Amino acid sequence: MAWDDIAQWQPQDLFASLRMGDKVQPVDCRDLTWREAETKVKNAIRLDPIGFTSEIGTLPREKELIFYCDRVGEATSMTIALTAFDNGYSRVGVLVGGFDAWAAAGYPVEPKE
Repeated sequence: MAWDDIAQWQPQDLFASLRMGDKVQPVDCRDLTWREAETKVKNAIRLDPIGFTSEIGTLPREKELIFYCDRVGEATSMTIALTAFDNGYSRVGVLVGGFDAWAAAGYPVEPKE
């Protein structure tokens, strides 16, 4: 799988899928802004982008994983999505524009843990 094979989700598509109860799981892998952030995408799980290789096996396999980050061009989320695919996750994607695009669209957020 190559970079251009990873599904690229627009915020409105992820929001619609979550509302419809589709089997999708947002995964927060922000690096630069995570420490200062107060919120995350509602129901997102956290994956540390520094030590993600040791955590990747803990992600749910029954859902499509939609990674989001805070890097230009979804650089971090794309790298992690490719790694997840290489580790047996066949349904992976990235949120185009990351958390900033989600929040700017006014979609639901919640306090980070």
